[in-house]
Amino acid sequence: MTPNELLLWLSARREGSWQQFRAAVETLDLAGSGDEPEDALLPLHQRVRLNLERLGHVEFDAAECENGWRVVPPSLAVCQHAEGVTAVLCGARTPGLLKRIEDSANGLSFERTPHPDCPDVIRVRAAASEPFAALASRENLLFAPDSPVALLSNIPPVDAFGGWRREPLPSTGKEWNIRKFVIEKRTIEWRAVTLQEANGPGVQGLFRFTLYQRPKYFLRDGHTTVTLPGAIGKYRVMLGRQRRYLKYDRAERRLSLPAIVRPPLLTERALILCSGFPPALTSAPGKRPVLSYRDIPEEVAGMAAEVLRQDFA
Repeated sequence: MTPNELLLWLSARREGSWQQFRAAVETLDLAGSGDEPEDALLPLHQRVRLNLERLGHVEFDAAECENGWRVVPPSLAVCQHAEGVTAVLCGARTPGLLKRIEDSANGLSFERTPHPDCPDVIRVRAAASEPFAALASRENLLFAPDSPVALLSNIPPVDAFGGWRREPLPSTGKEWNIRKFVIEKRTIEWRAVTLQEANGPGVQGLFRFTLYQRPKYFLRDGHTTVTLPGAIGKYRVMLGRQRRYLKYDRAERRLSLPAIVRPPLLTERALILCSGFPPALTSAPGKRPVLSYRDIPEEVAGMAAEVLRQDFA
């Protein structure tokens, strides 16, 4: 079963429970692989979930579908580029819808590009955004102009503490696999620590406690310990260490960073919606794997850096 067929199945169902999603992925025996060490540690259904979320196709644990999922309504996510405008099709799809969009895109550039481990990337390109509004109206699609900018404008910076739940580190249990996020001069990694070391007096930092392939992240900062998404915790630690890993190539319009510090979900979704393509992963012997996001306008790169509290390296 391919990623395209899985998205068609989800589109037909529209919404469901987490158990249904997991059973579907495992029953379909969907091929998948993580492009970051942490992703590779996750079970297949979790990796598939992350891919669908990052690409804006499916929402999980959203309002009115707690402990479940729902497919995003068919949407055109538009991004302004210096040489024109690109609209990416997100959300539910059927063969009939794709055919109608292709047939309706008269005078526009319609592209359908296969991509490993995710549904085909569907893009339409034009000189201005007005044709996309008309296309969305004809085909009853949601129309989201300037999607990356709009999304980044509503994401709080990573150093905003609001909403994270205070919770102490686990102090008992032999089954925990415990790692601490470590940044040194030439090293950025998850390093194994013991339960006693993690709970030592005055110990600070980001910890990952994993039990049965389910990671949970704790950030100890001063006298406060909170649970939060791991990606946000990493950028808070980097901010405290004054480390900068974000790079932007203005000529290539390419944003890159080490794979181990992949951006938080919504920030990454904004970057992906600039082109519709997931980031490319490159690695070389002796060097850290790097994620590169393509077709990133300078304004979007700057907004992403502000949300992540990073200056360009």
